[in-house]
Amino acid sequence: MANHGKRSPLARMSPGDGVLIYSPTTTYPHGEPLRAVTIVGEVTGDEPEPSDVIAGGFRRAASLREIEPLPLEEIREHLPASRVRFGFFELDAADAQAILTLVTHRSL
Repeated sequence: MANHGKRSPLARMSPGDGVLIYSPTTTYPHGEPLRAVTIVGEVTGDEPEPSDVIAGGFRRAASLREIEPLPLEEIREHLPASRVRFGFFELDAADAQAILTLVTHRSL
């Protein structure tokens, strides 16, 4: 699920697209500040599906795995500053690869 269950961002995705999930806090809604990418994965579903968590919302199937938190400060240069506040955006291939390289090196 992304952007509180909105369908249109999920519909723009394709199977095989990479996913990075940012966690502003350790737990929702009142955890300690974290500000890190904590989950990575890949879209597996063909289409958005109705959510059973948010009435009227949608989700998209994905294979996800938790990672050691990757602080926002370490990847900020690879994020489009004008888009970060919207919560759902596409990265260009070079920035996506740079972030995934950081994820891989942290998990070795």
